[in-house]
This record gives sequence, C-alpha cells and structure tokens, in this order.
Amino acid sequence: MKSHHKGFTAIELLVSMALLSMTLGSIYGLYMSFVQRCTTESVKINVQQRVRSGLDMMIRDIRMAGLDPAATGEFGIVSATSQRIQFTIDRDMDGELDNADISDGIDAPDIEHIAYEWDGSGTIRLNLYKADGTLELSEGVVRNVTDLSFNYFDADNVATSVIDDIRTVGIQMTIQRTSGRDGPVSLTLVKRVTCRNLEFQ
Repeated sequence: MKSHHKGFTAIELLVSMALLSMTLGSIYGLYMSFVQRCTTESVKINVQQRVRSGLDMMIRDIRMAGLDPAATGEFGIVSATSQRIQFTIDRDMDGELDNADISDGIDAPDIEHIAYEWDGSGTIRLNLYKADGTLELSEGVVRNVTDLSFNYFDADNVATSVIDDIRTVGIQMTIQRTSGRDGPVSLTLVKRVTCRNLEFQ
C-alpha cells in the first residue's frame, strides 16, 4: 500500500510567511495613516472651537463699546493698538462708569471698563478695570494663540488710528496646536465688528 503525505515544503512556508508579512505591513500602514488623520482632524476641530469661542466673546463686547444711553459722553474706546483694545460700556445703563469689584462674583457693573489683549506668550487676556483704570482682574480667555491683531476703520471704512474716528474693528486671530507626527495645526479667523454705539457719539 502506498501512503500519500500532503503538506507544505519549507519554501512554500517561507513564501507564505513573506506574503503574510507584506499584507500585515500594508494593513498596519493604512491603520496608522487613518489614526494620524483622525488625530489631525480632531485637533483641527478643537482649534476651530477655541478660535470661535474666543472671537465670539470679543465680538460681543467690542460691538457694545461706547454704549451710553444717558448720553454722558463717558463711554467709548479708551485705547486702541494692534494687539490691545480697551473700552467702556454702560452695561447697567445707570449713566455711570462703575468700579469693577469681583469679590462677590462678576456681574454687569464689573464689566463696564474692559480690555482684550494678546500677552505675546500665547494667551489672549480679558482685563477688567475700576473706573479710574486700576486693574481688577486679568484672566486668560484663549490659549495657544500665535498672533492677534486689531485694525481700526472710520465711518467711511478707511483705516484710522484716531480713537474718536473708530467705527469698525477688524480682528485677526491665529491659534496653533501640535498634532502628533503631522506637526502643528494652525487656524486663522478674520472678523470685522461694527461698534454700533460709537455712531451716536
């Protein structure tokens, strides 16, 4: 009787292992590429949310700059540079520039004299002041900022450096965060804000 033994030769095994290794290597490469892409997209979304939330806060306040329902002439833009804007708002509409006092929490009278500025080391700060300009609070509102610039325009939409002529404020903010092997992810948003209340001064 003849017996037939079926199996793999050493060469067949080596070829199979080589093919399997190449297949697994390709799958791993695709998986790692997918993971990197997901990480990058996640960081991009996070950066975008941070930029938008920071901008939204600034836009709300800058739009109200100069609110002066009692026409006292005490409210408006105090100073305006490329990386800092300081202004006053009569939020409680009592005709007076109130002193910021955060000892009992922050309410409307505490945020009548404010400034936004980039500190040059990655943070946009919101500063609250007393009526005489004494700093009451300085708090970081947006981090990982690589650039912030303010531009100012008059009623004819012409760039100006004269505080009394400012009617519109342009804001450009860039945030950058690392994203694994793909390096940093950077996002820049540009907005223009009309200071509605300054038109009546």
